[in-house]
Amino acid sequence: MELQSKINPKIIVGGAVVFALVVMGLWYVSQKEATPVGVIETAKNISESVPQIQTNPGEEVPEINPLDRANPFKYKNPLR
Repeated sequence: MELQSKINPKIIVGGAVVFALVVMGLWYVSQKEATPVGVIETAKNISESVPQIQTNPGEEVPEINPLDRANPFKYKNPLR
């Protein structure tokens, strides 16, 4: 006597399809909740945590040339 399975193969295939759909749905929901922040927002967040470093120490040098005060022909120095 042969032992035959009483489970229909259509039920097994249907269960596998339902399981796959549930897994894909859970994956989609988890991805939707973990949506990455935009590039601009990330750059703003990172730039807030970076300390400001002064790269030009000559910016705070006082003006000591007396001719600049006495010169009647005032002009703006493009190098400053």
